[in-house]
Amino acid sequence: MKTYQEAIQALRFKQTTTVPVVLWAIGQTYAPFAGIPDDEYYGDPDKMLNAQLLFHEKFADVFTVPGIWPDLGTVPELGALGAIVEFPDNAPPQVRHPALQDIREVSNLAIPDPRNSPYTSQVLDYLKYFKRYLPQKLKDEYGFLDGHLFCMGPGEVSALMVGYDKFCYAMVDYPELVHELLRKVTDFVKEYLIAQMEIVGPAKRVIVVDHFPGMISAPMYKEFIHPYLNEIFILTREAEIRLYHNENNYPHLVNYIKDLEANVCHIGYKHNLREDKEKMGKCLMGNVHPIIDMLEGSASDLRKRCREIIKSAGKGGGLWLSTAGGMAPETPPEKIKILIEVASETPV
Repeated sequence: MKTYQEAIQALRFKQTTTVPVVLWAIGQTYAPFAGIPDDEYYGDPDKMLNAQLLFHEKFADVFTVPGIWPDLGTVPELGALGAIVEFPDNAPPQVRHPALQDIREVSNLAIPDPRNSPYTSQVLDYLKYFKRYLPQKLKDEYGFLDGHLFCMGPGEVSALMVGYDKFCYAMVDYPELVHELLRKVTDFVKEYLIAQMEIVGPAKRVIVVDHFPGMISAPMYKEFIHPYLNEIFILTREAEIRLYHNENNYPHLVNYIKDLEANVCHIGYKHNLREDKEKMGKCLMGNVHPIIDMLEGSASDLRKRCREIIKSAGKGGGLWLSTAGGMAPETPPEKIKILIEVASETPV
């Protein structure tokens, strides 16, 4: 359990011998790594689980988030709330049509039970399958699926329910309706997490994905998103890991994000890790550029970048070395190995 415990130590701002490598790994990483077509990966829980196990066998000395998990992307919450979704042959699940054509339809929006709604119920079924067949070794070493929760945040779900552009206009033109939508979505997401806990037990790690705050101003975030996003973390405040994932750049929100009940923030490339770690008082996850550094950069440049990050922000804990967001599907395994090697050989 050394890798996992090092991540926990760093999260608690306790000095570790080396900075832990924590990778954001989802279907867009697992499926190509295993050589499985997207439609087979997302449509078969056995193939999905085995693809994830293959990745963790290859990179056994890193911790991953969301980790071993039945990942259907943004589809579950949105599909359950009425969006028309599709599962392409060669791409992750995606929304074909939003749930609402106009924010003024929100009053007629009925909030379903995620336990028997399309897609969220599929995730819950996959979760039961994963829990049954996950090797005990990974449960013991990484705590996978023990109190493990994952969801999209209220801001992102709400914005995608009507479309980013319409949602942004509505924050100005129909603020009361935006709050009504956010209230309904937040209640649904919280119930979805409760349904997950019925399978995996009380919250021990929760990962919340909400990119939308990186697209709006600080005042808009403070009024419309922060209170609802924080409710999710308050619901799971007993969890050992409470991770907020947003690969957009949000330096303008640091003074508000520091008040989230999250204790880890996954951040974009333009953040200054050392400064933002001090400002927020949270463990930061990042911020090697997934394209410039990981995909297109030379091995020597990638090594240099990783050493710079460690030297800049690794002292005193509070840092997980990772990419600034998800890895590109074409990322070569050799580049991942470089992160691991540099972290292991670079003293803090």
